[in-house]
Amino acid sequence: MNIRLSHLLLVSVLTISTHQISAQTRTDAKKEVEHWITIGADSLTGLQERFGNLMKKMDVRDGIAVMKLREEDRNALSDHMHQKHHRCGGFIVHESYEDAKQTLNGIRKRKWIRQHQFLEYSIDQDETVLPMLADVDEANIAQVISHLSSYHNRYYKSQSGVESSKWIGEKWFSLTNGRSDVSLELMDHPRFPQQSVILTIKGSSETDEIIVIGGHADSIAGYWGGSKNHAPGADDNASGIATMTEIIRVAMAHDYKPYKTVQFMAYAAEEVGLVGSNLIAKKYKQENKHVVGVIQLDMTNYKGSDEYDIVMMDDYTNAAQNQFLGQLIDHYVKVPWGFSRCGYACSDHASWSKNGYPASMPHEATMQDGNPHIHSTRDTIDKSNDNGEHAANFAKLGLAYMVELAKQ
Repeated sequence: MNIRLSHLLLVSVLTISTHQISAQTRTDAKKEVEHWITIGADSLTGLQERFGNLMKKMDVRDGIAVMKLREEDRNALSDHMHQKHHRCGGFIVHESYEDAKQTLNGIRKRKWIRQHQFLEYSIDQDETVLPMLADVDEANIAQVISHLSSYHNRYYKSQSGVESSKWIGEKWFSLTNGRSDVSLELMDHPRFPQQSVILTIKGSSETDEIIVIGGHADSIAGYWGGSKNHAPGADDNASGIATMTEIIRVAMAHDYKPYKTVQFMAYAAEEVGLVGSNLIAKKYKQENKHVVGVIQLDMTNYKGSDEYDIVMMDDYTNAAQNQFLGQLIDHYVKVPWGFSRCGYACSDHASWSKNGYPASMPHEATMQDGNPHIHSTRDTIDKSNDNGEHAANFAKLGLAYMVELAKQ
C-alpha cells in the first residue's frame, strides 16, 4: 500500500494497532515459510555445519551462491554473518528460486554496471552547497539517534519496529513546511508489519531522473528472542536515518528545489536479508524507473579508523560514482577518505546494484575498524561520545551529492 500523505491524513494513516500486528504475527507463526537467498560464496565455510538445512539446493557462480532458507532461520543467519564475517545482513532474500537465479545470470551485466559512468559528473554548485553545509548541526543528528535508540528495538516484526518507522515518517514530513512538491509514502511489505518510508522531492524539470539516498530503519540484537530483544541500534542504523533527517532538514530550510527527483528511503527489514530495499529496487526496475544514483547511509557515527573519516566500499558498488563521491569529499567536506570492502549484500546498496542501478556506500570506518558493539544491547550513542560529530561529515557529503547530482 503506497499512500500519498497530506497534513490532515498523516496521523491517521500512520497509526497501526497492536491487534493488527499480533494478528499478523500469529498468522505467520502457523506457516513454515521458505525463501531462496543469494549469499557470498566466501561465507559458505562454517555455514554448512551450522545450517545444514540451508544446503538443500545450491548453485554457485562467480562468488555468489543460491540457497534455500527457512524464514525462522533468518535471525540466526544474520547473527552468523555478523559474528563470522562482520557483515550486516550479508545475504539477500528472494521470492523464488527463479528470482535468485536471475541474480546469478546478471553477474556479467552488473560487472559492466559497476564500471559504467551513468552521468557526466561535475562539481560547480558551491553557491548552493556551501551555505547548506554551514547549517549542518550535529546536535540535531544526536537528538534523532537518541530518540530512535530509545525504542526497545526497531525489529521488523515488532510493534516498536512499526512505531519507530511511523515516527520517522512523521519527523520527515514535519520538516517539509507543507511544500506541494514534497510527498511521503509508506510502503507495506508482505509477511511483516514494518513499513519502508519514502520521502520524495519532485524534480522541477528532469522529473523522471531519480536520486536515492537511503538507509535501513530496523535494528536487531542476536538471534534468540526476535521482537523481544533489546536492540537500541544507535549506530546501526539510527545514525544513518538521523543523518538523512538532517539532510532533509537543511534542504527544506534552504527551500532547495532540485531539477531531478530526489527520494529519501528508510528501508524495513535490512538485517534479515535486505528485504525492504530489495522489494523496492525490484519494483523500480520492473517499472523502468530511471534511477541515476544511489547512496546508502548505514552506520555513520562511530569513528573507528584513525586514517579515514569516510570509507567507500568498493565491492558491489559503482566505481565511477565512488570516485565522484571522493571528489565531493575533497571539495566540500575536506576530511580524509579511503576504500574498504564489505562483501556480498552487506547493506541495502546491494539491492540497487543487483537491479542495475549505480550505488555507493560511504561508511564510517573500514570493516576491520568497525563498531564492535552493533547487533547488541551495547549499540548506544555513548560509544560515539554522546554526539553526532562524525555523522555530520556524512550529512555534508549527502547534501553535496544531492545538489551536484540533481542539477540541470
